[in-house]
Amino acid sequence: MKTTYTSISMLLLSVIAFLFSPKQVVFANETIDISGIYKTQGYGWILEIDDTTVSIYDITTISCLPHKQYPKTIFETKARFEDDMLVVEVGISTYFLKKLPKLPDLCSKTLSKNQRNDPFYNFDVLWNTFNDQYAYFETRNVDWQKSYDTYRSKINENTSEAELFIICYEMLQEFNDGHVDIEAPDKVMEKAAKIANWNPQPDPEIKKLYKAISKKYIPNYKAHNYTRTVWGSINDEVGYIQVNGMTGQSYYGLEPDMSLKEATKKYLKAYAASPDPMQDELDGIHKTMKKILTDLADTEQIILDVRFNGGGLDAVSFAILEYFTQDSFTAFSKHARNKDGFTPSYTYTLEPANQVYDGKLYILQSHWSASATETMLLASLQLDNVTRIGSSSEGIFSDALEKVLPNGWDFTLSNEAYMTPDGKNFEAQGIPADIDLDYSEDEDEFFSKLTKEVNTTGDPAIEYVLNQVAKDKND
Repeated sequence: MKTTYTSISMLLLSVIAFLFSPKQVVFANETIDISGIYKTQGYGWILEIDDTTVSIYDITTISCLPHKQYPKTIFETKARFEDDMLVVEVGISTYFLKKLPKLPDLCSKTLSKNQRNDPFYNFDVLWNTFNDQYAYFETRNVDWQKSYDTYRSKINENTSEAELFIICYEMLQEFNDGHVDIEAPDKVMEKAAKIANWNPQPDPEIKKLYKAISKKYIPNYKAHNYTRTVWGSINDEVGYIQVNGMTGQSYYGLEPDMSLKEATKKYLKAYAASPDPMQDELDGIHKTMKKILTDLADTEQIILDVRFNGGGLDAVSFAILEYFTQDSFTAFSKHARNKDGFTPSYTYTLEPANQVYDGKLYILQSHWSASATETMLLASLQLDNVTRIGSSSEGIFSDALEKVLPNGWDFTLSNEAYMTPDGKNFEAQGIPADIDLDYSEDEDEFFSKLTKEVNTTGDPAIEYVLNQVAKDKND
């Protein structure tokens, strides 16, 4: 869990785009009637589907809260029936839904204002959601019953919103899971920070490091959307690609002379207005990758640097890897927490792009390579032409399952397991590097040390590749 208070609005947009992108689904050949009430296996969702709308509820053993609504049309061509189950395949995810005779009684209850704001009830809904859905209590060394006893005892009927936020936030900090988060209105979080004397440290000036590396090794570099993707040739034999996000890849007309604030505003406006922002992201990364492979076609080795990439969309990360495999392969298997077990596992097959690079691929990774970046690293374990250099990635593979509290606060948790085809799970460990450079897990130390090295002796990871290429050439 991060120690800074970052908005999840972009995450919400990304997930919505991911869930309902028409080109990222396996769908029935014709529209089927899916009206009815359904409960998902895992995920804690009740779906109420009428003639026009899909209403989604978050359900626990003590609550059922309305969360989102979507037009029915976006589901109809994405679903099929298998025996008594409704199966919805979305991107790399498959959801299994059991039809119910009626809406559960919990979902029909209307909460009073006092109930919605009751600190005990909100805490209990949070605790029960994790108790029902979280997949890694043992892996993360969290005694959840002990957490309940410890933190609930801090609440009384006069507990303020800010005090409740502190209690919930500090309890969730114990997971040390980057996909576990909670967000309240800004005024609540700001007041909580003052009460608890939190002093979140600003992120290191990462973008200066991006640029320092690019200027040192590829002074005539090309870039898309500022520093979102950067590439160029280090020499005649080695190309370099730096991908700093698995979102922000769409072509929305950003100009180099725009200020970053102006460009961000334009991008977010176009993203929100797009009928299919997920497809925009995919079209964007494919367009960029085709440019890159054309520019680096004469090289024999490529360095793909994702050390500073905290994730985004899995579909974008896999779209990148498609350009570095000659054959289709099983990238991973996946399942989700379901009661005391898991949903049925399913696999994802990665297909090669039409235009692929047939040289050696070196992937640079760090502890800040996270989430969707890690699913790409997980898949890369199946490729013989890849060497990973740096340090283990962060170890947060599950999609961030979004939930809502009765008072309207949003929170997320990890409920899924991504595994190698033979069942290896790297959650909390991260994908190991083949060549371990012992990067510090302390953020400031990692970035300050690497910045100093880039400006003096050179980037150790890139220098390793260049030395290895020279050695191989002389052998």
